[in-house]
Amino acid sequence: MMLALILQIAPVEAAQVVQANPAPLLEEVIVTARRSETPVEQIPGSVEAFDEASLNPPGVFQASDLADLSASLTVRSIFGSSAPQFFIRGIGSNDVNPSANPGIAVYLDQGYIASPLAQNVAMFDLAGAEILKGPQGTLFGRNATGGALIFKTTAPGPTPGLEVSLGAGSFGLQTYELAADSGKVGPALARLSTIYRKSDGYTANTLTGQDENGIETFAIRLRTEIDHEGPWSAGFLLDYANDRSGMTAHEGLGLFAPEGFAVPPPAGPAFIPCSPERVLTGGCLNLLGYRYTSDPFSEGFDRDSREYLDTGGVVLTLKRKGSIEATSITSLRLADREVREDTDASPLDLVALDFDNKSRVFTQEFLLGGRHGRFDWRAGVFGIDETLKTTNRFSTLGTLRAAGVGFIDDPFLFAFGPFRLSQAYTLETQSIAVFGETEFSATDRLFLTAGARATRERTSFKTETRFHEITANPVLSPNRSGKQTEDAVSWRLAARYELAPQQVAYVSLNRGFKSGSFNGGALFLTDTIGPVAPEFVTAWEAGSTWRLTPGVSLNAAAFLYDYTDLQDFTLRSDPPPARQVLDSADAEMKGIDLTLRAALPGNTKLRLSTSWLDAQFTYFVDANGANRSGNRLTASPEFSAVAALSWQGAISRDWTLGADLGVNYRSEIFFNNANDPLLQSDARTLVDAALTLGHTQSRMSATLAVRNMTDETVVSDALAITNYGFIQRTHAPPRSILITVKAAFQ
Repeated sequence: MMLALILQIAPVEAAQVVQANPAPLLEEVIVTARRSETPVEQIPGSVEAFDEASLNPPGVFQASDLADLSASLTVRSIFGSSAPQFFIRGIGSNDVNPSANPGIAVYLDQGYIASPLAQNVAMFDLAGAEILKGPQGTLFGRNATGGALIFKTTAPGPTPGLEVSLGAGSFGLQTYELAADSGKVGPALARLSTIYRKSDGYTANTLTGQDENGIETFAIRLRTEIDHEGPWSAGFLLDYANDRSGMTAHEGLGLFAPEGFAVPPPAGPAFIPCSPERVLTGGCLNLLGYRYTSDPFSEGFDRDSREYLDTGGVVLTLKRKGSIEATSITSLRLADREVREDTDASPLDLVALDFDNKSRVFTQEFLLGGRHGRFDWRAGVFGIDETLKTTNRFSTLGTLRAAGVGFIDDPFLFAFGPFRLSQAYTLETQSIAVFGETEFSATDRLFLTAGARATRERTSFKTETRFHEITANPVLSPNRSGKQTEDAVSWRLAARYELAPQQVAYVSLNRGFKSGSFNGGALFLTDTIGPVAPEFVTAWEAGSTWRLTPGVSLNAAAFLYDYTDLQDFTLRSDPPPARQVLDSADAEMKGIDLTLRAALPGNTKLRLSTSWLDAQFTYFVDANGANRSGNRLTASPEFSAVAALSWQGAISRDWTLGADLGVNYRSEIFFNNANDPLLQSDARTLVDAALTLGHTQSRMSATLAVRNMTDETVVSDALAITNYGFIQRTHAPPRSILITVKAAFQ
């Protein structure tokens, strides 16, 4: 198995002078996996924690980039920066619609981010992050069957200060970052931070001569804390992010062989398909006869694609200290997305999709906790009210329409177009849960954990599709609606045993729940809107946390998941086109995770994260009638490894030098349940490196970083639009260089 390495840059702290030969020592890792600050050795489960330094390498800008730091986390997103699909140990959601239940709970400063539209948190001014692996059925989130991602913003400092960062890099990239502390003003502290990024893009549009995949994002946060030195304290987080980027430009792959092809399409014989090998080497055609290039970063796009996203929210936290600690967490999050997509990635008007989404999510949580005698316990109530409004517009064969061809002129075209559809749907969800978990100290070394969560969730769904080719009767699919109410109990049992100081072994059994969902892509009357059944995961896990020496620690976990009624997304291959279906499947996952941290002599640090995962459907017949049993789950690499080696030393009294080297390896992954070789990302190894020069007296540093040094071409997602004869694929950026200058003032 190949090793992987990811860039981790420790910013130079101004007041810190690096000793020539410090004693190798690992800092204590404190996590919030039990909804309170707890040493990681006291958690009977698998947690991967990252400090501020490891979250700030160049090129890591949003939550989806966290997959660059962990072997257990995989991310896919066919659209770009919005609506990422997170997978932990193979569990997540492969539904491209924002109506999907994510399966991974995402938190920002204890505020739950329910909508996929808002989950790609901007990665700036963060104090830390955690990846909780496995079902979090007792303490976290509405649908945490796969795990949780927790992001913690930097707390306000006690003295006034200012931090500034400027960056420039490949493809016209510019970055500007600022953070300011107010210092203590009466009982209050405040911190304001902001970031702006802009680039030209790394894909050439041969039709217009412009660059695609450009970015333009802005984000700002205000965090305040109030403490009257009494039992009560309060925290307030206000954040807003604005994305005006061009949508991630797709690479097109034709599916039809040039021989036997005719334009306009024949009414009788089907097109001759290309072989998979021929498709991947280029030269095959789409439905209108366009031959795609073999360069994934160069194509002709006839449409100005964009992905505009506005997200914002507020989190108000009230705490009362005492023998019983009480916490109230109130959160409101809004998201507004506008996507304009050149779906076919060609100069022809074959397929064009528009998506407009508005999401409003209100959550309220009350949490109690304390330690009494041998019991350390947490209990609470969690409620959510969510509204999602969506309008999807679908246009096909516009080139033929412009030539005067009508959809009704030919039986073949009647199934494929030209036509224009618009679908509008509303999804409303109300959920309330009561939960509790306690750890009992059976002996000085043996600790037993038991927890449960009872959930009731109500969901309503309304959808209507209009056919804009016929003005007399435009309604193609009349207003359809559905409602469901679900009651479920998730639970957790665990035992933790301290073999020796800082040497812990644990076993756990979890039952995770994710509520049923409706099919947001049900365009046609024959499409089932759902709901699909809720999914459940029963997870066995055994692991250990070992401090081998004061400078070396090893976390290991083996797991076995039994997955029932997995909600899987399928595109129907029969006409009418673009039919999206949610199916239920059964699956099994088993695997091993290892995380090694080492503080080595000579101011050198090593972090190594590895994962082996066997994730298969045990029984699944999909919407096309194909038996997918035995196939590998989507977004679940068999082997992956992420490591970082960093060194920092003094080169003079006032100057320090840091060097970082990384490699990131993942074996092949599939993007559909058929395990289609055309819809996969091959095994790849990415190499990154950086040098940081710091001046301790002026609190300034400069970093030169190179990402993807070997210029690997990596497929990050793929979707087959087989009805129109093409596949769309997105790619990770090619090799890039970034120079960053930082300064801090007090």
